[in-house]
Amino acid sequence: MHLLATTTATLEDLAEPVDLGQTPADMVALSFTDSDLAGLAAAWQAEAGAVPEMRLAALRDLRHPMSVDLWIDKMASHARVILVRILGGYDWWRYGCDRLSAVARERGIALALLPGECRERDERLIALSTLPERELEALLGYFRQGGPSNMRALVRRLAGHAGRDVAAAEPQPLAKVGFYAPATRQASEMAPTVAPHSPVVPILFYRSMLLAADVAPIDALAAALERHGITAAPIFGILYVATKMPPCSITSLPASPL
Repeated sequence: MHLLATTTATLEDLAEPVDLGQTPADMVALSFTDSDLAGLAAAWQAEAGAVPEMRLAALRDLRHPMSVDLWIDKMASHARVILVRILGGYDWWRYGCDRLSAVARERGIALALLPGECRERDERLIALSTLPERELEALLGYFRQGGPSNMRALVRRLAGHAGRDVAAAEPQPLAKVGFYAPATRQASEMAPTVAPHSPVVPILFYRSMLLAADVAPIDALAAALERHGITAAPIFGILYVATKMPPCSITSLPASPL
């Protein structure tokens, strides 16, 4: 029997160097997860008139040390605030963390290195960040609660670190189950108002889609129903509470004749 030798490797050991070709911006955010990036992109688009330009990048594209160096020289060194959310913590992006921290301290950049797991604490990331620990915890709180409103508040808070005078709400809890309004992109525990005898179609979807701002399919379906004179009632939840939703949450809506 042949035994395979075991080795340890991080992402930066397993990639070819690439140049992302991005142009500089005052605000920069990196993450391993597409959901983080999608949520931040949607939030920036909603707040674009009030906040500076923002650049987003996937950490999977910055695995090679040369890729990191190129990106820092062309992008990060010109930013005013940088947020990085690292799934797996410091050990999964060691070179990037060390280099980014050194440049941020040299150039006076506000740097927030956050763990990808919201409940975990990574002392090395805290030490390498240039923002105080209390502010790191606050920024992580927006990811912990999730949802479009919290992502918009996060973008506004980052804009404050980039020198823009904008108010940002504190992280707000997002209900485990509730209703989503495509018109306003807001979540609520209250059922939407529906005209008497109006046909209604509930749209059930996972809360995780709302957390990631991945609700474009829900918006499109709701819009299509509205064009046919049918009121859409998008309802989000997670598996273990979806079967325990209070009866009034659904029975308060008129039954659809379809």
